[in-house]
Amino acid sequence: MNVGTRFAKLAVIFLAALSFAGCAQQKLSPLGGVSSVTMVNIENDHYKSLSEKYKGEQTIEIRTFNSEGGDTWTAAPEITGANCELKHEYFTASVVTPHAIRVPLYGSQTRQFSVTCAKNGYQQTVQIVSPYNVSQANRRSAGSQGGLLGVLIAEMINSASDPEDDQFEYTGAAVTLVPVLKQEDPVPEEKQLVAESDGS
Repeated sequence: MNVGTRFAKLAVIFLAALSFAGCAQQKLSPLGGVSSVTMVNIENDHYKSLSEKYKGEQTIEIRTFNSEGGDTWTAAPEITGANCELKHEYFTASVVTPHAIRVPLYGSQTRQFSVTCAKNGYQQTVQIVSPYNVSQANRRSAGSQGGLLGVLIAEMINSASDPEDDQFEYTGAAVTLVPVLKQEDPVPEEKQLVAESDGS
């Protein structure tokens, strides 16, 4: 894995952590329940090989938030009652937010899945939920306690480690929904300028 790819993955994990850190500043709605996924396409040879790497299940939360109303210090308002569809190569699920779902893990072969959420008055949004290497993240966290030298040692260990021996999990899904602009709503000034420019 090159440096650019590793940095990109770290950025995704960091942003996801910030997202849930912001959510933690407010009281979240209680979960509507916990469900299991429905497995699909499990008769093909690839899945039969993949199933040998099965590492158990992880329970993740699916929540939806309003793109408007939050700022640097205030978490975005949570939206309840959005219909969300989870789609993976080998499993699917349908939930109404907020809800928790149990998903299978396959070690280093754990793959990303999509979450598509929709609710009246908001634009449909698709979010990709990707797995991350928990073992490497834990080593980085432990190394950071030792300053720069600790971080360097942790990175050296991560570079030498075999991903097949590491633990992989998903981040949660905090899907941001954008309100649909109503006819009576004022058009933002920047959009008015674009429209005037196009008409000239």
